[in-house]
Amino acid sequence: MADVRIEFNSEGFRQILNSDGCEELVRSTAEGIAERANANSGLDSFRASTVKAGTRWIGFASTTDKASVIAESEDKALTGAIL
Repeated sequence: MADVRIEFNSEGFRQILNSDGCEELVRSTAEGIAERANANSGLDSFRASTVKAGTRWIGFASTTDKASVIAESEDKALTGAIL
């Protein structure tokens, strides 16, 4: 059996994490979760957003609307949209 050596290219991963393609993937995933949460709840209150945090993009699906907060609390509208 041959020995395999993997060298981690930190700069290469950083470039990928900061790329427009990565931002688009994170944004579209967060939007998909928000859309499914809206479908689960019958509302149109869940929203998606992204933010650059350090070396990577982070996506959020959230709400501040009382009806959608109740839909999450009682029916897991947002949590169910993640699965």
